[in-house]
Amino acid sequence: MQDAFPQMQTEIEQAQKLTQQGELIQAEKIYHQCLQQQENYPPVLYGLAELAGKINEPEVKEDLLRRAIAEIYDSEDRNQKGLHAIWLTELAEVLIKQGRQNDAKECIDESKRIIKENLAVDQ
Repeated sequence: MQDAFPQMQTEIEQAQKLTQQGELIQAEKIYHQCLQQQENYPPVLYGLAELAGKINEPEVKEDLLRRAIAEIYDSEDRNQKGLHAIWLTELAEVLIKQGRQNDAKECIDESKRIIKENLAVDQ
């Protein structure tokens, strides 16, 4: 992610470590401080989505993933396109857990399209 989003990398890494250590409240504080610096910053929205998943808040996780995806939707950066595909796959997982298989299939199809498009650039 750092290649696609170099800003605030230290803070995001610190929040990720805290998340892994189970220090979710501290991680959330860091993410919100980052959002004060740059509103709707995709890696921060994604980090908050991970936190929502850890506390079993699928609707919140879905919303945050959708917001992160929306922020990079039109990006031409290959790294961001790769993240877009990954985040769509994670969104599909959330949707499947909510019993929304058709919506999940749309996410997976879009993810495949982005991956193919990204690979075609190399050829």
